[in-house]
Order: sequence, then C-alpha cells, then structure tokens
Amino acid sequence: MSRRKKKGGRILLGLLMLIIVVVGAGIWYVTPTKNLDLKYRSIDTKGKIMSMLETRQPQMVLNKDEVAQMSKKNLIKYLSTHDVGVDITGADFQMNGEMMKAEVNGKWGVFPFGATLQFHMTSNGSKLILEHQFTKIRSADIPLSIFKLEPIEISLKDYLPDIVTVKEVDFLEEGMKLTFKIDWFSIPSLW
Repeated sequence: MSRRKKKGGRILLGLLMLIIVVVGAGIWYVTPTKNLDLKYRSIDTKGKIMSMLETRQPQMVLNKDEVAQMSKKNLIKYLSTHDVGVDITGADFQMNGEMMKAEVNGKWGVFPFGATLQFHMTSNGSKLILEHQFTKIRSADIPLSIFKLEPIEISLKDYLPDIVTVKEVDFLEEGMKLTFKIDWFSIPSLW
C-alpha cells in the first residue's frame, strides 16, 4: 500500500512538473521580443503644403514614417473607443505599399505578449482605412474568430488645411502620394 502511494505521488509530481514546464514554455513563446511604446510624433504638413502652393502641383507625398506615425496615433484613438479584449502597451508600424504591418506588445490579464498584425490599406475620399487581415504571435496564426479589429479609420483632413480636399491616394513603396482638389480662391485667406 505504501508503494502505491509513493508511485501515485511520483506520477502526480511528474504531471505537475510537466504542466509547469508547458505553461512556462507557452509564456516564454508569447512574451514580447521588442520593447515598444505608444508614443508617436505629430506630423507637420505645413512645409509640404507651402511647397505645393509654390509649385502649383496639387500633390504631396507622405513618407513611410509619417504614415506609420499617423497609424499609431489613430490606433491609440481606436483603442480608447473599442474594447479589443487585451491591453495594447506598445506598437510599431511599417508600411509596404498597400500593406501595413504593426508589431504590438500587450497584456492579456497579467500575461505579456508580442504579436504582429497585418492590415490592408484602402482610401475613401479623405479617409484612410486599415483593414485587419491577420494576427501572428511569432509563427503561430491567431484565427480572426479569436482576435479581429474593426477597420481603423484615419482622417487625412486632420493633417490638412480646409482649402484642400483629397482627390486620390496612391500607395507607393516608399509612402503615399495624395492628390488634391484645391480651392485656389481660398488661398489668400491663408495669409
């Protein structure tokens, strides 16, 4: 009888140790690999607008970093109005044509995680729309049925004066080209 208790205790101890190892490996696997925050830089389009007015070319190019900073700012705005089920504590956006990748850090309860979110960008007038396509934690795909963000909208009008209206958005390898309709008669009101 004593042998059975010892054998049962060893099996229980072995199972407990196996569970601890599996949970520890899972926590290690989802732990963020980069230190990220939610700080962003405001973008200033005044110089680009003035250059556009001087050349009378109704277009402007925003580089990858400017688009990434706009995306980060609007992710923060999105998170303040949507419950996504996790706390996002940091993000870094990288643009490649119509695709936007966001490396994010967050917490699910007390457990930290790092993930990659892929977005497809489209435009509708003066709105830039980031549609969430997939999420990965390292190489593991997270099904959209478990985690999916609603489209994130970026109002380009927030970065532009009232005299310009976005006519067309072209996604480039190195950023985004905006073509405008301009009310040229309103320009003297800028001075």
